[in-house]
Amino acid sequence: MTYSITDRCIDCDRCVLACPTGAIQHNGQRYEINPNLCNNCIGHYAVAQCWSACPTNHGCIPGVDKPFNTSIALNGSQDYWEKWFDTYNRMVAQLHLARHSEYWDSWFDRYAYRISGLLQSAHQAIGTDA
Repeated sequence: MTYSITDRCIDCDRCVLACPTGAIQHNGQRYEINPNLCNNCIGHYAVAQCWSACPTNHGCIPGVDKPFNTSIALNGSQDYWEKWFDTYNRMVAQLHLARHSEYWDSWFDRYAYRISGLLQSAHQAIGTDA
């Protein structure tokens, strides 16, 4: 699926300049991503450049067929929440399927061990049990 531009876009032009396929265009009111041109930057970059360049971190999002309006959520639209949970569940499933490298697993284990040691030291210093 291609990336989509949400209503959180601030019209900064950064995504347009970053897009290697020219898929992002302004329609006179807002930016849109042409799904026929967007290929998630495959063959160009490891990360989609519209998402990477977005200063809001929410202007460009992956895996949504149509851009959706987050203000609809304030009105309690069932459609919005169904799409939101579908997207969320799909992304979580992808995370569970992703293979983790031994490097990151060992890095995280060392980091967690160090943090737990610091917490225990702090608790001992103030006289509480961890």
